[in-house]
Amino acid sequence: MIGVLAGGPQLGETMLTSLLLLNVAFAGDCDVASMSKEIVEMGPHEAAPLFVSLAKCDPKAAKRMAAKVMPTLIGEQSGFEAAIAAIEVGEGQLVLDWIAGLERDEQSRAVRVFGVGCQENPAIQVFLVGAEKRLEEKFWSDRWYRALTECRTPGTTGVLSAKVEAGVGSDRGAFFSIIEAYSVNLGDLAIPKLVALVEAESDKEMQINLVGAFSDAAQAGTVNGVNVEIAGMAATALRQLAPKLAPEAVDKARMTLNVLLDEAGADALVAVRFKDRLSDDQTLLYGTVAFENAVCKNGKSVQRYHVAEVVDPGQTWPDQLQDKVRSNAELLWTLNLAERCKGEGEVLYFTPDAPFIDADAFKKWTKATIQDQIKPEAKKATRVDEEPIGL
Repeated sequence: MIGVLAGGPQLGETMLTSLLLLNVAFAGDCDVASMSKEIVEMGPHEAAPLFVSLAKCDPKAAKRMAAKVMPTLIGEQSGFEAAIAAIEVGEGQLVLDWIAGLERDEQSRAVRVFGVGCQENPAIQVFLVGAEKRLEEKFWSDRWYRALTECRTPGTTGVLSAKVEAGVGSDRGAFFSIIEAYSVNLGDLAIPKLVALVEAESDKEMQINLVGAFSDAAQAGTVNGVNVEIAGMAATALRQLAPKLAPEAVDKARMTLNVLLDEAGADALVAVRFKDRLSDDQTLLYGTVAFENAVCKNGKSVQRYHVAEVVDPGQTWPDQLQDKVRSNAELLWTLNLAERCKGEGEVLYFTPDAPFIDADAFKKWTKATIQDQIKPEAKKATRVDEEPIGL
């Protein structure tokens, strides 16, 4: 199989001829004349599976009938299976012509069916490699390449690799989709190329999409799920790339590392994302204001709020901060305002959207947060300055 695809169209035709000769042995098991007649007389729903049967028992007869059958087929599963039979008897051009006349969604389904069968079917492999040459740019614009995603042979992989090597072109969206197929196809072998592409890019949109492809290389989203070994390789490469990424691409790298099962690595990227806010001791300064709001037994509203700096060693993202603050506060602080006045209440925690540049920025945020949360109807709110929380 590998030799067929590596040898190009001429060797591919030899493979198809061999397949035909192997199947001739079945010719004695079917009434070719009767089946051929019935195929012509039947409607497309019935003709499609009968053509498949004819191709199995007498490929030469099916090859003769293909020109009559293919134009009548409907873009549904039975039609796609008949198209594969036509490919197997050497009538790939008829299949291309037929698919060109289908609706876009039918074309997509056909390509999907070819992709499912490709890995185990040398005839489909030869057909798809040949389709790229025959269709030229339409092979890419009509997304035929999706059939190659999980079809791993020298020929099919070579088609994707050559397209990636050709560069982005004028359609970025198409390139990103091709990169996805390329990454899934090559797996760990795609990682060095992805690294090189990212390192050569300063555009944040390009970086974001290329970073996402590392999870594709690890087979995330495929039927078999994440390949743990490849995920480890991809995660290592991505962590090493992180300092070279635009801030938005670091955000994407965080998400991608989580997909790659590297939660610790994803958390550690916060120090890269906010490297301009790291203190001399390589920590990040956050803060919190926790409001105790209560309605006492006598009906009066009361408030007490707690203020504290939060010091993080570069492992907590802003969207993770509130839960960590709450856990520490509930353990260390006195939060009993409602209990003291025999009423009911709640504790609301407020944290910033990003680490602070310095202590003055923390104080400014704290003042604004307090002003927003003070209730006019409440008795004078009490402030409690707490010790800094170390995460």
